[in-house]
Amino acid sequence: MVLVLAPKTEEKDREKILKKVDAWLGDHTGKIVKQDHWGMKDLVYKIVGNTKGDFWVLDVEATKPVKLNELNLFLNREVNVIRYLILKK
Repeated sequence: MVLVLAPKTEEKDREKILKKVDAWLGDHTGKIVKQDHWGMKDLVYKIVGNTKGDFWVLDVEATKPVKLNELNLFLNREVNVIRYLILKK
């Protein structure tokens, strides 16, 4: 999973978001096994008025398939998550 956070997100809010994602996955038989912070990157086009984004790559493992429509809804409700991408290995 790749999360792009708003560039003005404070560190404490960023930690809250990552903990919320991990808690949501934990409730749905999954967990984050690896977090990789790619840092602030320029965006090709503006997203919600932002020209930069804070990129995070999360490796997720789950014992059962995760309901992607529920995960999409959860991530869409997070104000500081401006874009996300979910890939299956």
